[in-house]
Amino acid sequence: MKSIKSTFILAILAGFTFISCDNEPLTGTFIDESGVVTGTTDTSEGTTTTTLKPFFAKVEGVEFSEPTIEAFILNDKLWVRGTDAETNKLTIGLPVDVAVGTFEIDSTNYTGVFSDNVTPIFLAKANTGTITITTHDTTARTISGSFNFIATPSGATTPQYDITEGEFNVSY
Repeated sequence: MKSIKSTFILAILAGFTFISCDNEPLTGTFIDESGVVTGTTDTSEGTTTTTLKPFFAKVEGVEFSEPTIEAFILNDKLWVRGTDAETNKLTIGLPVDVAVGTFEIDSTNYTGVFSDNVTPIFLAKANTGTITITTHDTTARTISGSFNFIATPSGATTPQYDITEGEFNVSY
């Protein structure tokens, strides 16, 4: 009798499981395991998934290609860094609680740094430019925006690196 009762309860639970499964498309913003933010759009022909570029920029007009992206909080600052195949690094720093808006690059709150992997390695800090935050969700820990700046090595005027078309869309 106990075996029949257990089988009956299991059959009812399985029935509820199958009944509750609808074929409804999911829409919204999702973050995959690598931290890439993706969005889906429900179309009449099905669901289309669009992957937004997590990090992009041009350095001296050349695409900063195949970057590894890191976004993290360190010393009360939010850092977003891309590293390309040659280990050149492009980093922007922001206040942790940055709001949506456009901000001038300065030496403390809004920073940009480019480090090339050419001997001797140059650490070039931004001296002019802007960072624009388009979204920042501190609960979901996602941020997106754009940036551009001109960076020069400390104590030197050359080489200068013109960083343009910068975009980021990451989780941290």
